[in-house]
Amino acid sequence: MHDRAVAFPWRLILVPYDFSPCSRSAANLAVAEAGVHGASLLLLHVVELLPRFGPDTTLIVPEDSVTPIGIHAFFRRRAEADLIKVTGELTSPAAIRSIVREGVPAHEILAVAHQRAADAIVMGTHGRTGIRHALAGSVAERVVRMSAVPVFTVRHPE
Repeated sequence: MHDRAVAFPWRLILVPYDFSPCSRSAANLAVAEAGVHGASLLLLHVVELLPRFGPDTTLIVPEDSVTPIGIHAFFRRRAEADLIKVTGELTSPAAIRSIVREGVPAHEILAVAHQRAADAIVMGTHGRTGIRHALAGSVAERVVRMSAVPVFTVRHPE
């Protein structure tokens, strides 16, 4: 399972980014680590193919995007634009790139880490417990359990 030795210094740090305060805190930590290691950063957002909508979620998309393909294209375009904005806001001497993938978040995070030969993953965790954790699961927990490289999880200070 762990077929790669951990290389120091790190060359590439993968930062899964879901636009939450937790992922922003993780990105800030990754920027600091990139400075220490001289690494580049890769921000990754995963558009879920079967997004989970709950009672606290309102979905508003343009009328021309109401087909399943249109909705995914809408979310992908919006995520790409938002990631470019986030990348521009992060102050880092390191190179920062971003990509958007579609699929199951934990699976896509692990696949990108493998494909791009990431040396570490720095990601936010929402710290859900109880019924919310049982229903939604934890992407961070799955990544930690399955990753061949170190994974640093960051909770938002609040």
